[in-house]
Amino acid sequence: MSKNESAGLVNKGIIEINPAPFDGRATLVVVGLTRSGTSMIGSLFQTLGIPMGEGIDRAVFEDVEIARLIESEDYAGLKALVAERNAAHQVWGFKRPNAYQQLARILPLLRKPRLVVLFRDILAIAMRNHVSMQMDVISTLPKYIEQYQLLVDSVAKAKCPALLVSYEKFAQFPEESVSRTAEFAGLALEPAKLKEAMAVIGNGPETYLQSSRLHYAGHVDRIIDGKLRGWAMVVGEPKIKAKVNLMIGGKLTKSGVANKLRKDLVAANIGDGHHGFEITVGADLDPALPIDVTAGNANFILANSGKPAAFYSA
Repeated sequence: MSKNESAGLVNKGIIEINPAPFDGRATLVVVGLTRSGTSMIGSLFQTLGIPMGEGIDRAVFEDVEIARLIESEDYAGLKALVAERNAAHQVWGFKRPNAYQQLARILPLLRKPRLVVLFRDILAIAMRNHVSMQMDVISTLPKYIEQYQLLVDSVAKAKCPALLVSYEKFAQFPEESVSRTAEFAGLALEPAKLKEAMAVIGNGPETYLQSSRLHYAGHVDRIIDGKLRGWAMVVGEPKIKAKVNLMIGGKLTKSGVANKLRKDLVAANIGDGHHGFEITVGADLDPALPIDVTAGNANFILANSGKPAAFYSA
């Protein structure tokens, strides 16, 4: 690549550090903050025919086995698995966003490692986590700043080639970005393959959002002693307590958290049982107004919502 071409790509949000000629063998490692676009790169490599793992999670294009080994810090197991992958593939890779925290332990185990590091506007990350995981936007921003510092420090210490990628610029200049990322992985794309890869990138965000957001269950019960009672939970994530929003006559009135212990939920093996809510509605509630309760930021409407207030008081 010429100096002018390289300068142009820097302006478009991609830069390579520690460059080294591609010799036909590589282990591609995709890292970055969670929700920064690592799934986009994982899906791109998968589309381009680069093995990104067996038992891969198709929602986020993450190798389940490698994720488990890194999460448990089982470096002996990781070394053995890497040897198997090396024997089977000249070029392969994996995506594990938070692996940047362990690069000093992971990179020495890999053959010809090449890093792809994602960067994204921290407000965009915070807003994506707000939609998907109920996380508060303002209170989480300082955490992302700290995580970025750790990411930069880890990448700076790595001596292998690394491609630093801006998620926003990638979306703005998809053709150049896809081509450059493929080149970093040792691939020269024909027009048809480039078009296919760009289509995957373009279709990815909404698919990812739908698959990664939390899912809810719950029920609106009755009004007792001036309080509307019911339960709501995040399916499969009992430790995350669902936010609930009370709508009266179509207007948001109050919000709360479904975290109260209910013995009936325990008996029914629903989560950890701490999913009940009680929201004060007041004695002057118009009995004709409809009541709805939604859960989470996705506005999931709880079962038995939508009936007049008098129904819940009967």
